Amino acid sequence: MCGRFETKPSIQSLIFDLKKSGVELLLDLEDENNKKVNIAPTDKILSIRYTDNNYKLSLSNWGIKFSDDSSLIFNSRIETIKEKKYWSNLFNKNRMLVPMTAFYEWKKEGARKIPYRIFLPDLEIFFVPSVYFINKDKNILSSLITTTPNSFIKPIHHRMPVILNIKEGIDYLTDDMETNLEKCIPYSGKMGMEKTSL
Repeated sequence: MCGRFETKPSIQSLIFDLKKSGVELLLDLEDENNKKVNIAPTDKILSIRYTDNNYKLSLSNWGIKFSDDSSLIFNSRIETIKEKKYWSNLFNKNRMLVPMTAFYEWKKEGARKIPYRIFLPDLEIFFVPSVYFINKDKNILSSLITTTPNSFIKPIHHRMPVILNIKEGIDYLTDDMETNLEKCIPYSGKMGMEKTSL
């Protein structure tokens, strides 16, 4: 996890939701041609950063590559962030939020793997904390933070994204490192899933 997700609300809807929570988003978008459903690694994704004393909504590339021949890191384990200095520094200085309405996992049923859409019944939109890296071409490359699965996800997959509500997400962008590490735990709220086709 997480290999596919969706972000269905319009940009204006996202701006409105955050404004209700006291956050004014500045748009830093060259275009708005990002996918809404079945978003995959290397796709452009909506991302929120706190930089220059402003909350900025921009598009980032899902997946960090440090060089042309390095592997694509589209998910970052919270355990690695805690253990390795480079990733700890990214987590401390280069934090980002990715809004989602659902993510997808594939469940083995017999000889087939069936895609399931996983959503939160009590939250129309949620936020996955991420880290980012800006390469030499000034592209923003992002990686979603994952943790161990909760009891709902465990039968399907051995990892899950860290999930935050709006307030937790906003705080993640400005809180200190230790406070943010405490946020990166398996989600304890209600979850739902439904079969889908991708």
